This record gives sequence, structure tokens and C-alpha cells, in this order.
Amino acid sequence: MTRRLLLPGILLLLATNAFAGTGRILILNRDAAGVGFNDPTPAEPIGGNDGTTIGQQRLNVFQRAADRWGTTLDTNVDIRVRATFNSLPCTDTRVVLGQASANTWHANFPGAPRQNVWYPAALANKLANFDLDSTRDDIVTQFNSALDNATCLGDRGWYYGFDGRESDDTWLYAVVLHEIGHGLGMAGYSAPDFEDNLPSIFDTFTYDVALGRTWDQMTTEQRRVSQTNTGNLVWNGPNVTAKSAAVLEPVTTLTVTEPSSIARNYDIGTAGFGPAPNRASMTGPIVAALDAANEAGPTTTDGCTAYSNADAVRGKIALVDRGVCTFVEKALNAQAAGAIGVVLADNRKDTCLAPSMGGSDPDVTIPIVSITQDDGKALRDQLPNGTVSAMLRIDPSRRAGASGQGFVRLYAPCTFEGGSSVYHWDTVASPNLLMEPSINSDLLDSVDLSIYQMMDIGWTLPARTGRRFVRR
Repeated sequence: MTRRLLLPGILLLLATNAFAGTGRILILNRDAAGVGFNDPTPAEPIGGNDGTTIGQQRLNVFQRAADRWGTTLDTNVDIRVRATFNSLPCTDTRVVLGQASANTWHANFPGAPRQNVWYPAALANKLANFDLDSTRDDIVTQFNSALDNATCLGDRGWYYGFDGRESDDTWLYAVVLHEIGHGLGMAGYSAPDFEDNLPSIFDTFTYDVALGRTWDQMTTEQRRVSQTNTGNLVWNGPNVTAKSAAVLEPVTTLTVTEPSSIARNYDIGTAGFGPAPNRASMTGPIVAALDAANEAGPTTTDGCTAYSNADAVRGKIALVDRGVCTFVEKALNAQAAGAIGVVLADNRKDTCLAPSMGGSDPDVTIPIVSITQDDGKALRDQLPNGTVSAMLRIDPSRRAGASGQGFVRLYAPCTFEGGSSVYHWDTVASPNLLMEPSINSDLLDSVDLSIYQMMDIGWTLPARTGRRFVRR
């Protein structure tokens, strides 16, 4: 049984590599002449990429990412990856970097490990040991050429090197590696409504710890609720679970020690500046910061101007609300008032996850962490009743990105995000993982936990000898 996903038509050229099995990853460049992967704009070689045009550099990056997956997974069947590089949505603050999917899904094919379960094309072909639909490409990918324009994210653009030195630009290699990962299996098919009432192989490992069931054991309505059950939706595959402790770091939490009514560990978001929370000292009472309400910050709790209660904050942890000014400004204002650290409460509830905080400033010397809007309200509501004490603490019994049961969390914001929810690792993971919903600047040339997720759904590792590479 086969189902096809209809995607916009796109155009052709070819590059290949082979890996441990006899199958090859075939890159099908379907851009028209003069655009995308065929853009003739001259370019200087950069970061190991020796292409002399923008188009060739883009294609070289795609080939490099395909080679990375090709040496990681084994198959005896060619994997055809359709690739285009053209305009996708982008503004000066938000961009869709790329998108990918399996082009067809198959169930009940010869060699299927499980009956009545959908498998993405590349994996189904590998398991069947022949191409189940030779008329169709297996994976469809698209990347955003608009990122190289000044109207998209300002002066930030694509970085085409192989070495990860992208600075403020976006590393195309990591994005392509991520998107191919979706096409290979970090994806589902027609959830929460199952096509023909059959789950995908991904759904069979998508587990809600609060409900105690995998998605294939739930009703459609239960799945609909589960996909926004923040912190409780996890991957229960045995390979990922066994390897998570070796990949994920011990979790750093904000632990409230008093009063007892709110004493517990709180998930935190971290900043791209200041001392890292897992190496910073921050223990003491929490005090609500107060500042002047003016154009720089229209409320008295956003920490966007000099504190009016600096004496109360000195030597303590400042609690500020998100909004208006930058995270760096909030940290510097707290630091100037003598605070030993900052806890930033989110001002929106669309994700139910503590936000990460961008920015850079070498002058920030105190830690700043974020918490969710609900957690911020819990702390703020207690402040009039007496002392609220907290500390940053490494909990060696838990991993950053795993549930209390040891399962790795899937991305389940409390407002569903089409294209992001469920089929990514949660953003609370540390270190950042390749298959999180956003590409982070600290990623390495690694498929981290995603290789074990692939093994859970049926992929195998290649033999460690006899590899060969072929280009044509």
C-alpha cells in the first residue's frame, strides 16, 4: 500500500555518492538554469567549500550533508533526494530556512517489520530491499534563497563553509543535514488524524507519559491533546533512551527552596551571553525589580531602565518580565543595581517553554535565565507573603531534554506549531540537538541522538569496512 504527498513541482541535475551498502544517495537538483543551485554569481571559496559560484557552493554543501547521512545509515536501495533552492517566507525577524518530507509512504510491503504501519519511502525501500515506487523521488527538499537578500533577516545570510564558522549567519550545512533527517524518518504521516486509520512508524514511539500510551494506542482526540502536552510528550524508542545519558548533559534548573508551596525545580531557558548557568553561582532571595515606566519600558517590572529599588535588589536575584528592551539591556540594568543574577519571566504563553535569549555583550558578568509565564507568576504571587529563595543547581539525576522517566522529550509547545510540533526534539535539550525546531549556532558536524532515533524506526548502521564513494 502506497500513499503520495503532492508537493509543488520543481526542475533537474544530478550528483551522487555511495555508502556502505550498494545504495546511493542521489541528489536531484531541480532548479532552473541561473537560479538556486545553478546561480552563476561568482563566490570566493570559504570554509573548505571550493565552489566558485553561489550555486556550486550550495550544491557542494548539499552533497556534504548527503555524504554525512550516507556514511551514517545503510541501505542497498538508492535514495533519491529532490532538491531546490528558491524563495520561502521571510521577514526581517522570522524566516523559514528549509523544508523536507518523504515524498511517498508505504505500508504492508514485503519485508515490513510491522503490518498496518506507514514507513517513509527511503526506509520502506531499505526494508523491502527494492524500490517500491521507482517513478517517484523518495525525499523532497526546499531551501530558502531569500536569506541571501538584504530584505530577509537584514544583513544576515547563508554561510556556505563546511567548518561551522558562521558567526551571525546561518550554517546551510546544518540546515540541510536537519531537513534530510526529516525525509529519512524524523517525521510522521497525517497525524493526529491517521491516514487510512494507520499510524506511521514514528507514531508508534511517540509516547505521552501523562497518559501512559503511545500515539498508535490513542484516539484522534487524545492525540490532538497530546501534541500540546508540553514536557510530557516523549520518544520511548529503546536506542534513544539507552544513549540519551551519553549525549545529554545533566540538567541545570532553577531550584526554589522556599516557601514550600512553590519549592521545586523549574525548567529554565538560557542566554547566548553572560556566564553559563551550569558554571555560574546564583543562590539567594528573589526580589521583584522595579524601574521607571517610560518609553524605554512601559511597565515598572520589565527591567528596561535603572532600578528604582536598587537597594532591595543588591546582592539578590532580580525577577523581571520579558518585553520591550533587549535581554542584554535587562541583564546590564540588573548588574548595575548589584543583582547577583536575573530570572526573566516570559510574557507570552504560546509555547509553555522557557525562552532562549539571544544577544551578545562581554560586559555581562551575572547569569540570566528565563522561566515560563506561569512559573513567573507563581514566584511573583509569593513575593508579598515573605522570602522566596532560589538557586541555580545541576541535578545529576536528570538529563537536559529528558523527562523524569528518562525518555527524551519531543517538541510539544502548548500552542500547536505546524511544521515544528512533535517531529523535533524539545528545545530544552542541552547540548542543542540537530533535530530541534531551530538551528542553533553551537551545532557540530553530528547527527547526535537522531541516529538512534533512526535505528529505533528500522534503519541500520553501515559496516565499518569497505566503504566507497562515487561521484558522477
